[in-house]
Amino acid sequence: MEIAGENILFLLGAGASHEAEIPISFQMVDQIEMLVIDDPKWSQFKELYYYLKSSIQYADGIFGNFNDPFNVEKLLIVITEIEKRDKNIMYPFIGTWNMRLMDLAGDNFTNLTAFKELIINKLNEWVRLKDYGKANYYEGFASLKNEIGNLLRVFTLNYDLCFERVVGKSQSIELGFDSSTKEWHYANFDSHDSKDFFLYKLHGSINWYTTDEQISKLKISDDPVESPELIFGIQHKMTSIDPYFFFSSEFRKLCLEAETKLIICLGYSFSDDYINNIISQAVIEKDEAKILIVAGPNDDGDKLVKSVSKKLKITKESILVEPIGAKKFLLEKMNKDYLTQHIHDSKDAPFQ
Repeated sequence: MEIAGENILFLLGAGASHEAEIPISFQMVDQIEMLVIDDPKWSQFKELYYYLKSSIQYADGIFGNFNDPFNVEKLLIVITEIEKRDKNIMYPFIGTWNMRLMDLAGDNFTNLTAFKELIINKLNEWVRLKDYGKANYYEGFASLKNEIGNLLRVFTLNYDLCFERVVGKSQSIELGFDSSTKEWHYANFDSHDSKDFFLYKLHGSINWYTTDEQISKLKISDDPVESPELIFGIQHKMTSIDPYFFFSSEFRKLCLEAETKLIICLGYSFSDDYINNIISQAVIEKDEAKILIVAGPNDDGDKLVKSVSKKLKITKESILVEPIGAKKFLLEKMNKDYLTQHIHDSKDAPFQ
């Protein structure tokens, strides 16, 4: 069968932008650990950071997850949940907070909030690029669109602007924002006319913002803002707030659609159980559906297949791996013919 835009779905993780010199999560953790030692602004939170990290690793270890990586998103999720205090769903079942946490978090957990703000500000700085020429390999998306001819859908967990800045130079990208009011509305995804890509930013973006006067209206800025609208993993799964709920629903709907044959995971680490469950469901329900993992050049392809197969509870035969990195994949490997050979229709099967 000849490939069409609706047959493929992209999911971008941090590894997609790493070769544009945007640090990935474990590198961010390394930098935080240097800052809490060397920078006076950060060092006041050193003991709090050590407490949080060791507690997260302890919690993982209780369930036998000794190899689960500690990352900056997990740190921010835990801080956000603790910050809720008596608003946390588990509060009625908890006798008292850990005494060590009470000592370090400060009155009304002010230290916790201040530490979180430092991390988010740094995160905002890490994912900004002064020179988007470093991300020019994203042009591979534009080349593929020109070959295939119809709309492509890209979901991303990244906050950066690599896709918009590079692909947007030659292609029309729908992000959901009205061109005149700059406000987001789901109805902007209703029409495919004159659009090359639908881009769904599952965790927000460094150029999205709200104002105190209109907190329910999400807007987009031409440039990154100081306090962007970003979410960290669990939040969008527990609320019905758009655009995150809409994006998650679209990801599930499109993954499960019969036309979607190949889910291309570019630089995604499979550390998000919510995303993993949707992908797993899609592959299990459709015999011809596969996932294509674009991993780093130092990754062991066989080991990765085994690991993802176990985590998603899917067969190894439904997983393809290209351990060549995002840059080489987008510029040298990804094209219409290459993807077509991985697309199979149930009608092509010799026996039903």
